[in-house]
Amino acid sequence: MEFNTSFLKHVSSIIAPSGYEKEVIDVWCKEMSQYVDEINLTNIGNAIAVKHGCGDTRKKIMITAHADEIGIIVTYIDNNGYLYFDEIGGIDTNILPGRTVLIKGVDNRIIKGVIGVKPIHLQKDSGSKQSLNPEDLWIDICVSNKESALELVEVGSIGTLESVAYQQGTKVIGKAMDNRCSLSAMVSIAKILAEKKCNDDIFYVATTQEELRGRGAQTAAFAINPDICIVLDVTHATDYPGMSPIRDGDINLGKGVVVAIGPNMDNEITKKVVSLAKNLNISYQVEVCARPTGTDANVVQISRDGIRTLLLSIPCRYMHSPVETIDIEDLKSCCTLITKLIENRHYL
Repeated sequence: MEFNTSFLKHVSSIIAPSGYEKEVIDVWCKEMSQYVDEINLTNIGNAIAVKHGCGDTRKKIMITAHADEIGIIVTYIDNNGYLYFDEIGGIDTNILPGRTVLIKGVDNRIIKGVIGVKPIHLQKDSGSKQSLNPEDLWIDICVSNKESALELVEVGSIGTLESVAYQQGTKVIGKAMDNRCSLSAMVSIAKILAEKKCNDDIFYVATTQEELRGRGAQTAAFAINPDICIVLDVTHATDYPGMSPIRDGDINLGKGVVVAIGPNMDNEITKKVVSLAKNLNISYQVEVCARPTGTDANVVQISRDGIRTLLLSIPCRYMHSPVETIDIEDLKSCCTLITKLIENRHYL
Protein backbone atom coordinates (compact mmCIF):
# COMPACT_ATOMS: atom_id res chain seq x y z
CA MET A 1 0.00 0.00 0.00
CA GLU A 2 1.02 3.62 -0.51
CA PHE A 3 1.33 6.05 2.40
CA ASN A 4 0.87 9.81 2.12
CA THR A 5 4.12 11.13 3.58
CA SER A 6 3.35 14.64 2.31
CA PHE A 7 0.35 14.85 4.62
CA LEU A 8 2.43 13.55 7.53
CA LYS A 9 5.13 16.17 6.95
CA HIS A 10 2.50 18.90 6.71
CA VAL A 11 0.73 18.07 9.97
CA SER A 12 4.10 17.63 11.67
CA SER A 13 4.93 21.25 10.85
CA ILE A 14 1.83 22.69 12.54
CA ILE A 15 2.21 24.32 15.96
CA ALA A 16 -0.43 22.55 18.07
CA PRO A 17 0.52 21.67 21.66
CA SER A 18 -2.01 20.31 24.14
CA GLY A 19 -5.04 22.55 24.42
CA TYR A 20 -4.24 24.36 21.17
CA GLU A 21 -4.92 21.66 18.58
CA LYS A 22 -7.49 23.44 16.41
CA GLU A 23 -5.23 24.15 13.43
CA VAL A 24 -4.02 20.58 13.03
CA ILE A 25 -7.50 19.17 13.63
CA ASP A 26 -8.95 21.46 10.95
CA VAL A 27 -6.38 20.14 8.46
CA TRP A 28 -7.17 16.55 9.45
CA CYS A 29 -10.93 17.13 9.10
CA LYS A 30 -10.51 18.56 5.60
CA GLU A 31 -8.56 15.47 4.53
CA MET A 32 -10.95 13.04 6.24
CA SER A 33 -14.08 14.64 4.77
CA GLN A 34 -13.47 12.76 1.50
CA TYR A 35 -13.89 9.39 3.19
CA VAL A 36 -16.60 9.72 5.86
CA ASP A 37 -20.28 10.60 6.12
CA GLU A 38 -20.09 13.26 8.81
CA ILE A 39 -17.63 15.08 11.06
CA ASN A 40 -18.51 16.57 14.43
CA LEU A 41 -16.44 18.78 16.73
CA THR A 42 -16.80 18.52 20.50
CA ASN A 43 -16.55 21.10 23.26
CA ILE A 44 -13.05 19.99 24.26
CA GLY A 45 -11.87 20.19 20.65
CA ASN A 46 -12.00 16.57 19.51
CA ALA A 47 -13.00 15.80 15.93
CA ILE A 48 -15.18 12.74 15.39
CA ALA A 49 -15.42 11.55 11.78
CA VAL A 50 -18.11 8.91 11.25
CA LYS A 51 -18.42 6.33 8.48
CA HIS A 52 -21.76 4.56 8.78
CA GLY A 53 -21.90 0.83 8.23
CA CYS A 54 -24.40 -1.12 6.17
CA GLY A 55 -25.08 -4.06 8.47
CA ASP A 56 -28.38 -4.80 10.17
CA THR A 57 -26.63 -5.25 13.50
CA ARG A 58 -23.84 -2.74 13.69
CA LYS A 59 -21.10 -2.39 16.25
CA LYS A 60 -19.53 0.95 17.07
CA ILE A 61 -15.79 0.82 16.40
CA MET A 62 -13.78 3.78 17.65
CA ILE A 63 -10.32 4.41 16.19
CA THR A 64 -8.48 7.19 17.96
CA ALA A 65 -5.19 9.08 17.78
CA HIS A 66 -4.22 12.19 19.67
CA ALA A 67 -3.58 15.39 17.74
CA ASP A 68 -1.61 17.34 20.32
CA GLU A 69 2.13 17.60 20.86
CA ILE A 70 4.49 18.83 23.54
CA GLY A 71 5.21 22.55 23.53
CA ILE A 72 5.86 25.72 25.51
CA ILE A 73 3.78 28.62 26.80
CA VAL A 74 5.08 32.12 27.57
CA THR A 75 4.68 32.98 31.26
CA TYR A 76 6.57 36.27 31.64
CA ILE A 77 8.27 38.99 29.57
CA ASP A 78 11.01 41.01 31.29
CA ASN A 79 11.97 44.65 30.73
CA ASN A 80 14.69 43.66 28.25
CA GLY A 81 12.24 41.72 26.07
CA TYR A 82 13.32 38.23 27.07
CA LEU A 83 10.56 35.64 27.30
CA TYR A 84 10.22 33.11 30.08
CA PHE A 85 8.16 29.98 29.62
CA ASP A 86 6.80 26.75 31.01
CA GLU A 87 6.53 23.39 29.32
CA ILE A 88 3.32 21.82 28.02
CA GLY A 89 3.71 18.06 28.32
CA GLY A 90 6.81 16.08 29.17
CA ILE A 91 9.92 17.78 27.79
CA ASP A 92 13.52 17.01 28.74
CA THR A 93 14.60 20.52 29.69
CA ASN A 94 18.25 19.63 29.12
CA ILE A 95 17.75 19.41 25.33
CA LEU A 96 16.38 22.96 25.09
CA PRO A 97 19.40 25.31 25.27
CA GLY A 98 20.44 26.56 21.85
CA ARG A 99 17.25 25.37 20.17
CA THR A 100 15.15 27.53 17.89
CA VAL A 101 11.49 27.92 18.82
CA LEU A 102 8.48 29.01 16.80
CA ILE A 103 5.92 31.01 18.76
CA LYS A 104 2.36 31.80 17.71
CA GLY A 105 2.41 35.48 18.51
CA VAL A 106 0.11 38.49 18.18
CA ASP A 107 -2.42 38.02 15.35
CA ASN A 108 -1.11 34.43 14.95
CA ARG A 109 2.15 35.64 13.42
CA ILE A 110 4.91 33.06 13.74
CA ILE A 111 7.81 34.55 15.71
CA LYS A 112 11.18 32.83 15.76
CA GLY A 113 13.33 32.85 18.88
CA VAL A 114 16.26 31.02 20.42
CA ILE A 115 16.41 29.44 23.86
CA GLY A 116 19.32 30.92 25.77
CA VAL A 117 21.27 29.65 28.75
CA LYS A 118 24.42 30.80 30.52
CA PRO A 119 27.45 29.46 28.58
CA ILE A 120 29.44 26.70 30.26
CA HIS A 121 32.44 29.05 30.62
CA LEU A 122 30.42 31.29 32.92
CA GLN A 123 28.74 28.61 34.99
CA LYS A 124 29.83 28.38 38.60
CA ASP A 125 30.99 24.78 38.25
CA SER A 126 32.03 24.52 34.61
CA GLY A 127 33.13 20.91 35.03
CA SER A 128 29.66 19.63 35.90
CA LYS A 129 26.68 18.85 33.76
CA GLN A 130 23.75 21.09 34.53
CA SER A 131 20.35 19.70 35.38
CA LEU A 132 18.13 22.46 34.07
CA ASN A 133 14.69 23.71 34.99
CA PRO A 134 12.53 25.89 32.69
CA GLU A 135 13.17 28.91 34.94
CA ASP A 136 16.89 28.62 34.14
CA LEU A 137 16.16 29.38 30.48
CA TRP A 138 14.74 32.21 28.41
CA ILE A 139 13.74 32.89 24.82
CA ASP A 140 15.54 35.62 22.91
CA ILE A 141 13.44 37.12 20.08
CA CYS A 142 16.04 39.81 19.36
CA VAL A 143 14.22 42.87 20.68
CA SER A 144 15.62 45.44 23.10
CA ASN A 145 12.74 46.01 25.51
CA LYS A 146 9.42 44.73 26.81
CA GLU A 147 7.36 47.11 24.68
CA SER A 148 8.93 45.80 21.48
CA ALA A 149 8.39 42.21 22.62
CA LEU A 150 4.71 42.86 23.31
CA GLU A 151 4.24 43.98 19.73
CA LEU A 152 5.15 40.43 18.69
CA VAL A 153 4.11 38.07 21.49
CA GLU A 154 2.18 38.12 24.74
CA VAL A 155 1.96 36.18 27.97
CA GLY A 156 0.06 33.02 27.06
CA SER A 157 1.51 32.71 23.55
CA ILE A 158 2.33 29.09 22.74
CA GLY A 159 5.07 27.54 20.68
CA THR A 160 7.09 24.48 19.75
CA LEU A 161 10.67 23.65 18.94
CA GLU A 162 11.46 24.37 15.30
CA SER A 163 11.98 21.24 13.21
CA VAL A 164 11.36 20.62 9.51
CA ALA A 165 10.33 17.03 8.84
CA TYR A 166 12.31 15.16 6.21
CA GLN A 167 12.46 11.65 4.80
CA GLN A 168 15.55 9.49 4.58
CA GLY A 169 14.83 6.15 2.97
CA THR A 170 11.76 4.76 4.71
CA LYS A 171 12.37 6.87 7.83
CA VAL A 172 10.68 10.21 8.56
CA ILE A 173 12.36 12.52 11.05
CA GLY A 174 10.87 15.61 12.69
CA LYS A 175 8.87 17.00 15.57
CA ALA A 176 5.43 15.73 16.58
CA MET A 177 5.70 12.31 14.95
CA ASP A 178 4.10 11.61 18.33
CA ASN A 179 1.37 11.47 17.28
CA ARG A 180 0.84 13.05 13.87
CA CYS A 181 2.00 9.77 12.31
CA SER A 182 -1.09 8.08 13.78
CA LEU A 183 -3.34 10.93 12.60
CA SER A 184 -1.94 10.28 9.13
CA ALA A 185 -2.53 6.55 9.52
CA MET A 186 -6.21 7.19 10.27
CA VAL A 187 -6.51 9.05 6.97
CA SER A 188 -5.02 6.09 5.09
CA ILE A 189 -7.31 3.65 6.91
CA ALA A 190 -10.38 5.78 6.16
CA LYS A 191 -9.40 6.00 2.50
CA ILE A 192 -9.13 2.21 2.18
CA LEU A 193 -12.35 1.46 4.07
CA ALA A 194 -14.31 4.12 2.15
CA GLU A 195 -14.08 1.85 -0.89
CA LYS A 196 -15.38 -1.21 0.97
CA LYS A 197 -18.72 -2.21 2.41
CA CYS A 198 -18.31 -2.31 6.16
CA ASN A 199 -20.98 -3.72 8.42
CA ASP A 200 -20.11 -1.56 11.39
CA ASP A 201 -20.11 2.15 12.20
CA ILE A 202 -16.57 3.50 12.39
CA PHE A 203 -15.76 6.54 14.52
CA TYR A 204 -12.38 8.06 13.67
CA VAL A 205 -11.43 10.41 16.49
CA ALA A 206 -8.65 13.00 16.61
CA THR A 207 -8.35 13.67 20.33
CA THR A 208 -6.97 16.60 22.29
CA GLN A 209 -4.76 16.88 25.36
CA GLU A 210 -3.32 13.37 25.46
CA GLU A 211 -0.08 14.84 26.75
CA LEU A 212 -2.11 16.12 29.71
CA ARG A 213 -3.48 12.72 30.73
CA GLY A 214 -5.88 11.99 27.90
CA ARG A 215 -8.62 14.51 28.53
CA GLY A 216 -9.95 14.49 24.97
CA ALA A 217 -10.07 10.70 24.73
CA GLN A 218 -11.85 10.45 28.05
CA THR A 219 -14.71 12.64 26.87
CA ALA A 220 -14.85 11.06 23.40
CA ALA A 221 -15.08 7.53 24.76
CA PHE A 222 -17.88 8.59 27.10
CA ALA A 223 -19.83 10.27 24.29
CA ILE A 224 -19.45 7.50 21.69
CA ASN A 225 -19.58 4.54 24.10
CA PRO A 226 -18.07 2.19 21.49
CA ASP A 227 -18.13 -1.60 21.52
CA ILE A 228 -14.38 -1.53 20.94
CA CYS A 229 -11.75 1.18 20.78
CA ILE A 230 -8.49 0.92 18.83
CA VAL A 231 -6.01 3.44 20.21
CA LEU A 232 -3.17 4.47 17.89
CA ASP A 233 -0.03 6.05 19.30
CA VAL A 234 3.74 5.80 19.20
CA THR A 235 5.89 3.71 21.50
CA HIS A 236 9.57 3.76 22.34
CA ALA A 237 11.84 2.10 19.81
CA THR A 238 14.77 0.48 21.60
CA ASP A 239 17.08 -0.13 18.65
CA TYR A 240 19.74 2.47 19.42
CA PRO A 241 22.76 2.66 21.77
CA GLY A 242 22.17 2.57 25.51
CA MET A 243 18.92 0.60 25.38
CA SER A 244 18.49 -2.91 26.80
CA PRO A 245 15.94 -5.44 25.47
CA ILE A 246 15.72 -6.90 28.97
CA ARG A 247 15.04 -3.58 30.65
CA ASP A 248 13.43 -1.57 27.86
CA GLY A 249 11.86 -4.16 25.55
CA ASP A 250 12.84 -5.18 22.04
CA ILE A 251 11.12 -2.78 19.63
CA ASN A 252 12.67 -1.91 16.27
CA LEU A 253 11.94 0.55 13.50
CA GLY A 254 10.84 -1.16 10.30
CA LYS A 255 9.77 -4.45 11.85
CA GLY A 256 6.07 -3.71 12.03
CA VAL A 257 3.26 -2.27 14.10
CA VAL A 258 3.50 -2.89 17.85
CA VAL A 259 0.69 -4.77 19.60
CA ALA A 260 0.52 -3.90 23.30
CA ILE A 261 -0.19 -6.70 25.77
CA GLY A 262 -1.13 -6.14 29.40
CA PRO A 263 -3.92 -5.22 31.82
CA ASN A 264 -4.66 -1.88 30.10
CA MET A 265 -5.82 -3.76 26.99
CA ASP A 266 -8.53 -6.33 26.31
CA ASN A 267 -6.71 -9.66 26.36
CA GLU A 268 -9.16 -11.51 24.11
CA ILE A 269 -9.09 -8.94 21.32
CA THR A 270 -5.32 -8.60 21.59
CA LYS A 271 -4.85 -12.34 21.10
CA LYS A 272 -7.17 -12.30 18.08
CA VAL A 273 -5.26 -9.41 16.52
CA VAL A 274 -1.96 -11.26 16.92
CA SER A 275 -3.57 -14.33 15.35
CA LEU A 276 -4.88 -12.26 12.43
CA ALA A 277 -1.46 -10.71 11.84
CA LYS A 278 0.14 -14.16 11.81
CA ASN A 279 -2.47 -15.60 9.44
CA LEU A 280 -2.10 -12.72 6.96
CA ASN A 281 1.70 -12.39 7.30
CA ILE A 282 1.43 -8.81 8.52
CA SER A 283 4.62 -7.64 10.22
CA TYR A 284 4.08 -6.96 13.91
CA GLN A 285 5.94 -6.71 17.20
CA VAL A 286 4.80 -7.24 20.78
CA GLU A 287 5.24 -4.88 23.70
CA VAL A 288 4.42 -6.01 27.22
CA CYS A 289 2.93 -3.23 29.36
CA ALA A 290 2.55 -4.42 32.94
CA ARG A 291 1.23 -1.05 34.10
CA PRO A 292 -0.99 1.69 32.60
CA THR A 293 0.41 2.57 29.20
CA GLY A 294 0.69 6.35 29.32
CA THR A 295 -1.60 6.62 26.27
CA ASP A 296 -5.25 7.39 25.63
CA ALA A 297 -5.90 3.70 26.32
CA ASN A 298 -5.65 4.52 30.03
CA VAL A 299 -8.79 6.61 30.12
CA VAL A 300 -10.71 4.90 27.31
CA GLN A 301 -10.62 1.51 29.03
CA ILE A 302 -12.34 2.80 32.17
CA SER A 303 -14.98 4.99 30.52
CA ARG A 304 -18.54 4.26 31.62
CA ASP A 305 -18.65 0.58 32.66
CA GLY A 306 -15.48 -0.24 30.73
CA ILE A 307 -14.59 -0.33 27.03
CA ARG A 308 -12.78 -3.16 25.28
CA THR A 309 -9.53 -1.49 24.25
CA LEU A 310 -6.76 -2.39 21.82
CA LEU A 311 -3.51 -0.42 21.65
CA LEU A 312 -1.46 -0.43 18.45
CA SER A 313 1.71 1.63 18.31
CA ILE A 314 4.29 2.92 15.87
CA PRO A 315 7.91 2.54 17.02
CA CYS A 316 9.52 5.94 17.53
CA ARG A 317 13.10 6.87 18.36
CA TYR A 318 13.91 9.96 20.47
CA MET A 319 10.35 10.61 21.64
CA HIS A 320 9.48 14.12 22.85
CA SER A 321 12.36 15.66 20.96
CA PRO A 322 12.54 17.69 17.72
CA VAL A 323 13.98 14.66 15.90
CA GLU A 324 11.41 11.95 16.55
CA THR A 325 12.06 9.19 14.02
CA ILE A 326 9.56 6.69 12.63
CA ASP A 327 9.47 4.22 9.73
CA ILE A 328 6.84 4.33 6.98
CA GLU A 329 6.85 0.52 6.78
CA ASP A 330 5.51 0.35 10.34
CA LEU A 331 2.71 2.75 9.44
CA LYS A 332 1.84 0.58 6.45
CA SER A 333 1.62 -2.57 8.58
CA CYS A 334 -0.53 -0.69 11.10
CA CYS A 335 -2.97 0.43 8.41
CA THR A 336 -3.13 -3.03 6.86
CA LEU A 337 -3.76 -4.73 10.19
CA ILE A 338 -6.59 -2.38 11.15
CA THR A 339 -8.35 -2.53 7.79
CA LYS A 340 -8.16 -6.33 7.76
CA LEU A 341 -9.41 -6.44 11.34
CA ILE A 342 -12.48 -4.40 10.44
CA GLU A 343 -13.10 -6.41 7.27
CA ASN A 344 -12.91 -9.64 9.30
CA ARG A 345 -15.36 -8.45 11.92
CA HIS A 346 -15.62 -11.86 13.63
CA TYR A 347 -12.26 -11.02 15.20
CA LEU A 348 -14.05 -8.24 17.05
